Amino acid sequence: MARNFKYHVYFRQYNDEILQKWKGRVKLCLLGIDLGGTTIKAGLVDLEGQLLVKAQVPTGAGDGAAAVLGRIGALTDELCRRLGITRKDLKGIGIGVPGSVEGEKGLVRLAPNLFWRDFPLGEELSARLGLPVAVDNDAHVAALGEMWRGAGRGLQSLLMITVGTGIGSALIINGYVWRGFFGYGAEMGHVKMLPDGPLCHCGGRGCLETLASATAMVRRFREYLAAGRISRLQDAPGLGAREILAAAAGGDELCLQVVDEAASFLGRALANAALIVGPEAVIIGGGPVQAGEVFLAPVRSYLTEALGAWQIRPLPVVAAGLRNDAGIIGAARLALQLT
Repeated sequence: MARNFKYHVYFRQYNDEILQKWKGRVKLCLLGIDLGGTTIKAGLVDLEGQLLVKAQVPTGAGDGAAAVLGRIGALTDELCRRLGITRKDLKGIGIGVPGSVEGEKGLVRLAPNLFWRDFPLGEELSARLGLPVAVDNDAHVAALGEMWRGAGRGLQSLLMITVGTGIGSALIINGYVWRGFFGYGAEMGHVKMLPDGPLCHCGGRGCLETLASATAMVRRFREYLAAGRISRLQDAPGLGAREILAAAAGGDELCLQVVDEAASFLGRALANAALIVGPEAVIIGGGPVQAGEVFLAPVRSYLTEALGAWQIRPLPVVAAGLRNDAGIIGAARLALQLT
């Protein structure tokens, strides 16, 4: 089993010599778990939010919940072994799940990618590992990570948007995730932007994620090509938003238009949210953000335009700082709230 682990050690150098220097010296860690449909990422984090060691294994969701929990247990023990500690040195476990979660109960109401419905994850994992477990939606957890150690460090309120296949979002107010009465507050991916827009997998039309996600950019680009528009970028089965953004950065007219359209919807949606909740900053994560200002700059521009005279001071719109580690670090922050 151990041979399947992929290790990443976080010190100034990435080698076993550095790990050995710290091995056995770190006590009272938090375990953060980013449970995805294809990969389980986990890491040990100290009480200041420093990621010490991380690893990942395939989720194997099709094998059933018991098998997934078994992999989490093995991953936990292997991480502890690598750092020279035991489970007794862990103050708690936090875990982010892609789905609908009742956090106080640790209950996963629905997680389609994991084939779970009404699964008591917190209770089951706590019983298996003998530790307190906190469970939340993965977008909420990523926002906690950014607030603790990323682009939102030092802030008390922020709105985080993750642009990917869909659009995830989370709102933090006074240091805590705001979930709304029914648990789906700040679900911006399904804010209706065009009444007769593209059909969303939720059954609605014109949801933000059908217009501003990475998937939406690819769909729109292909629609333009089918209508006879010209681009230096050629369509291919593996075409993604990354290629469209790169071509836009290189000056491709059609790709620039596609990116601008997505940014316009996202910018206006963020302006609407800002008028309602007034966050200190907006943090945007996900693949398109890694392309830099070619995406962020028009988002800021449309947001500013939509806010108009209501923008008393500039609202910072910044790229997420933790990238793929936000889920792990945020889950650890969730665990810290247990203590």
